[in-house]
Amino acid sequence: MSDPPIDPDRYVRASSITEKYYRDVYPAINPSKPEFSQTGKVTIITGAGKGIGRGIARTHATAGVKALVLITKSIESGEETQALIQAEFPSLEVLALPTDITDEMAVNRTFNTIKHRFGTADTLINNAASLTSARIEESDPTKWWNNFETNVRGTYLVTAAFLRLVAADTQPTIINIISSISLTTPGLSSYLMSKLSVAKFTEFIAAENPSVRAYSLSPGMVVTGLTVEAFKPYSRDTPELTGAVTVYLAAKRPEYLNGRHLSVNWDLEELEGRKEEIALSDLLRVGQFL
Repeated sequence: MSDPPIDPDRYVRASSITEKYYRDVYPAINPSKPEFSQTGKVTIITGAGKGIGRGIARTHATAGVKALVLITKSIESGEETQALIQAEFPSLEVLALPTDITDEMAVNRTFNTIKHRFGTADTLINNAASLTSARIEESDPTKWWNNFETNVRGTYLVTAAFLRLVAADTQPTIINIISSISLTTPGLSSYLMSKLSVAKFTEFIAAENPSVRAYSLSPGMVVTGLTVEAFKPYSRDTPELTGAVTVYLAAKRPEYLNGRHLSVNWDLEELEGRKEEIALSDLLRVGQFL
């Protein structure tokens, strides 16, 4: 007897809080629409060397940013993304800065370069991540903790540097790429716990910085170098979907989602229709799980 066919939408449907859900860019969030224009803005993206980060970069280029700053782990991946973006958008200024985001001095050097080149920036997308998979009793302590070094310490260092960079009279946006923080998948304790920490960190960014809009965003299920083998049959989301949602957030800066988490799969038109309900509750905050 053969196994039942895999339903690729199983996890997306189960975690959606909107009736409709999407797995690719849809008309309401098309980044080329005039209302989502990023003209004049400087966008910084970590983990921009491939996969989701590269998709985010291309989408912000489509939305007309003034400049892109690509923070990558390696020189090669940054230069490759830079070349691909500039081939498609030859007038766009693209700066690739290989940086170990867990190294405070390296992060400070990178942001000094950004300040010298552009003066300030408008949008930060913390996409860089580390994932190691092992059951707790079988895990290597250093590898287990490395997820926190990259996903929490790295996000903190880059965010703190960005907040010091941005001009007082600007309206900055910070988007932290997380995961489905309600999951308890065996073998992923360090990764999912670190991403839960980032969701709470996002709440603190919003609480401490009235002029900033901060969001934590699940990119759905995309096939990348970090995708666990068991999840690959369900990973049908495109990197451009994440990119389009980040453009939407940077353009509209919705107050009712400030400091909260959301998924790229959710129907943003439907979500906006519930903004009063969301604003008056702990929905989409870590507190909703307590």
